[in-house]
Amino acid sequence: MTTSTLDSEVRRTDPCPCGSGKRYKECHGALQPAPVAASRPSARELLAQGRFDDAARSARHEIELDAANADAWIVLGLSVEATNPDAALAAWQKAGALAPVQPEAHFRIGDFRRRRGEYGAAIAAYEAALAAGSTHPVLLNNIGLALQQQGRFEDAERYYRRALQQQPGLVEANANLADVLRLAHRHAEAATWYARAATLNPNVASVWMNLGVCQQRTGAIASARASLERALAIKPDDPEVLVNLASVLNAEQRYAEALALIENLVVLEPASAAARNVLLYVRQQVCDWRDLDRLFEAQRASLAQADSPSVAPHNLLALPYTPVELLAAARKWVAHAIKVGPVDPPPQPALVDGKLRIAYLGPDFHAHPLANLLTEVIERHDRTRFEVLGYSLGPDDGSAARARFAAAFDRFVDVRAESFEATAQRIRDDRIAVLLDTSGYVLHARPEILALRPAPVQINCIGFAGTLGASFYDYILADRIVAPPEEQSAFDERFMYLPHCYLPGDTRRPIAPTPSRRDCGLPDAGFVFCCFNASYKILSPVFGVWMRLLQQVPGSVLWLLQTDPLATQNLRREAARRGVEAERLVFAPRVPLPDHLARHATADLFVDTLPYNAHTTANDALFAGLPVLTCAGETFAGRVSASQLLAIGLPELVTHDLAAYEALALELAQQPDILAGYRARLRANRDTEPLFDTQAYTRALETLLEAACER
Repeated sequence: MTTSTLDSEVRRTDPCPCGSGKRYKECHGALQPAPVAASRPSARELLAQGRFDDAARSARHEIELDAANADAWIVLGLSVEATNPDAALAAWQKAGALAPVQPEAHFRIGDFRRRRGEYGAAIAAYEAALAAGSTHPVLLNNIGLALQQQGRFEDAERYYRRALQQQPGLVEANANLADVLRLAHRHAEAATWYARAATLNPNVASVWMNLGVCQQRTGAIASARASLERALAIKPDDPEVLVNLASVLNAEQRYAEALALIENLVVLEPASAAARNVLLYVRQQVCDWRDLDRLFEAQRASLAQADSPSVAPHNLLALPYTPVELLAAARKWVAHAIKVGPVDPPPQPALVDGKLRIAYLGPDFHAHPLANLLTEVIERHDRTRFEVLGYSLGPDDGSAARARFAAAFDRFVDVRAESFEATAQRIRDDRIAVLLDTSGYVLHARPEILALRPAPVQINCIGFAGTLGASFYDYILADRIVAPPEEQSAFDERFMYLPHCYLPGDTRRPIAPTPSRRDCGLPDAGFVFCCFNASYKILSPVFGVWMRLLQQVPGSVLWLLQTDPLATQNLRREAARRGVEAERLVFAPRVPLPDHLARHATADLFVDTLPYNAHTTANDALFAGLPVLTCAGETFAGRVSASQLLAIGLPELVTHDLAAYEALALELAQQPDILAGYRARLRANRDTEPLFDTQAYTRALETLLEAACER
C-alpha cells in the first residue's frame, strides 16, 4: 500500500514563507528598490494571475534595473519552473546568495530538491529557511515530507506537529502526520488525524482510504467499510481502494460483495498480484474453484519474488504450500506489515509474590472455537505456582463463554482501546514472565504488541497453526505429530513439545439432548458423511472424494456447515456437475454450542479436509462421540486431526493419501459393524486417553513454561 502523503504549496492568501507576516500576494512589493508604475503590474502580480511568460519578462526587466533584486530572481524561477526547471533552480540559488536571510529562496530550492528525490539537499535548504527565521506551516510540513522519505519518521512527526501548532487547519499536515503514524504502525493515532484531514477536506480519496485501513487494523470494521466506501465514491476505479474495501468486506464475511469488487479490479488491473491474491482468497471462501489452480500458482510465483506483495499468512494455510514456503511467506508479511525495530530488552523472568505470572493475549475470548479448547486449561492452572492474566483484544459479545473466560483468569483486562505501545507497557508493568498469543495473524490480532517484546518468553499458542515467521516469538506450542523435529528449520519459533496432542479440549462443554435426524434436516435413513469445517478449507480434490463416496453409498448424504449463501450455491452446483443430486448436500445452520455438539450424534462419520484439517471441529466431533477420518498432510495445519486421533487411541482412522482416505471411508460406510466398533472405542477412550485429560495437559504445559523461564 502506498502512502497518501500530501504536498503543500503556498497559496496567494497564505502568510508568506519569507516571515514578514504579510499575505504572500502582498509581501514582496515593498521589497522592490524602485516603485513600479501603477498602470504596470509587477512580476509578482503577473505570476499570481498565471501569466508566466509575462511574469518572466517583467522579472528579467526588474533584474536589468537591479541585478541584486532577490525577489525578482525568485519570481523568475517560479515563472520558468515548468518550462526550464534547471533555470528556475539557478534563479533561486542566485536569490539565496543575494539575500541569505530571506527564507523564500531556500524554501523554493528545498521543494525543488525534494520533488527530484534529493532529500538530503532538500532538508539542507529547508533548514536554511528555518535559520533565516521562517516558521511558516507549509515549510514545516514540507521538511516533514523530506524527512519521512528518508525514513526518519520521528523527526517528520515532530515537524508535522509544529506545522499544526501554527495552522491546525492545514489539511496536508493533518494527513501527513497520519501517514507517518501509520507507517510506524500506530494505527489508532493515525486514524484520529486522518479523520481530521477528512473533515477539513472530504474530497481526498487517499485520506479516506488510509483512514479505512487504520480503522480495520484497530478492529473498527464497520467504520473501515464506511471510510473506504467514501474513498470509492471519489475514485471509483482506484485499485488500492478496491483491494482494501474487498479486504474489509471479507472480514465482515460479505463475500458476494467482495467478489464483485475484486473481479472488477482484476479486469481493470489484470497484472495486479494484490488483486489476484484477494480474488483467490474470496473464491476459497465461497467454494468457487474456477481458475483456482491458476490463481494459486500465480500467487506462489509472486510470493517468491522479493518485490511482490505479501499475503496474510492465515490466507495460505488452506492451500498446498510446503512448510518452507509458508515460513518465507510469513517472514515477508512481518517485514511488510509489522514494525520490528530495536526495543528495550524484556525483564528477566521472576516470581511475583512467590508465583510466576503468565498471560494469554488474544481477540477470541468470547463465543468462539477457542472457548471449546482453552477455557478449562485456564481454570485448571495451579494457583499456588501461577498467577494467570488475560488481555482481550476482541469484542465482548455478552455470551456465557465470555463470562466464563473472565471468571477463569485471576485478572482479565479489555485492551481493545489501547495502543500497541500502551498494552505492551501494561504487560511489562504487570511483570508477565510468559505471554501466550492465542491468535497469531487472525482477525483483530495484534502481533505488534509482541514485536515490542513486553515479556521475556513469548509463545505462539493454539490459535495459529504454523510459524509466524517472526523473531519476537520464542516458541510454538506443538507436539511431535504436527511438528516433527526434522521440520524445525521451517519455523522461526522453537518447538515447545507437549507429550501428546498440543491442542487442549474443554471437557466442561455442555451438550444438549440429542435431536432427531428430522430436526436436523437429515433423511430418516441413509449414511451421513459429515464435515463441519469452514468452507474455505474445502477444495476440489477432497470434494471429489466426497462425491464419489455419495455415488457409491446409496441413500447417503453429505452434511456441511452453512457458512455463506454463495458457498452453498457453488457446492451444490459442483455436486450436480459431478453427477450427484444437489439435495444430497445438507447444510447445517449455526446454532448454540450445546445444540451443535448434540447434533453430532445424528451423523455417522466425520470426513476431514486437506491440506487444512479440522482443528476445533474435530475436537468437537470426538468429544461428542463422532468418529473422525482424516488424511495427514505435509504441514502443521494438515496434521492436527491426526494428532488428536492418536491422542484418543484411534490411529486406524489416520490415512496418509487421498486414495487410502477414500477407500477407508467407503469401507466404514459399507461395513457398519466396523464403524460401530470405532464409535464404541471412542466413547470408552474419551475418559481414559490423553486427548481430554485436561488436568494432565495443564500440568505438562506448566512444566514447559517453568522450564522456558529457567532457560
